[in-house]
Amino acid sequence: MKKFNQFFLEKQVLGLIEFFDVDGIGKIPSKLDSGNGAFNVIHGEDVQVQGNKVHFKTVNNKRLMKDKVDDIIINVGAGNTEERPVVEFDLKIGNKEFKDIPFSVGNRSTNLFKILVSKDFIEQHLDALIDVSQENIADEEIEASY
Repeated sequence: MKKFNQFFLEKQVLGLIEFFDVDGIGKIPSKLDSGNGAFNVIHGEDVQVQGNKVHFKTVNNKRLMKDKVDDIIINVGAGNTEERPVVEFDLKIGNKEFKDIPFSVGNRSTNLFKILVSKDFIEQHLDALIDVSQENIADEEIEASY
């Protein structure tokens, strides 16, 4: 069993808001949401599904066409659900690159952050701790002290 201090020394620390470099879009400020156990979410408007393709307008009014890899039903609150297509993006945060990461496409026009990063991605891929008092620290070298 690891000692408490060793556990923290082995983890990367990220801020609540980090810039993710999303292939085809660019660097986007994204919110790390440890309470969201579902898919990552990327903003999409005018979403059209045609066969296995998803067409949508996203951040910075970029129009994208992506392969649909799945459909999911999301609980959006107050007992309401929403069916969303799932697409994959390659992305980078700090010096780490990730391929074929699934995102549901949902309208986040009323949200400040157009990408929501899920608990599962944080745990399984980033293996990081979130310092909610920090932002944009993924590129910084942080040393834990105790």
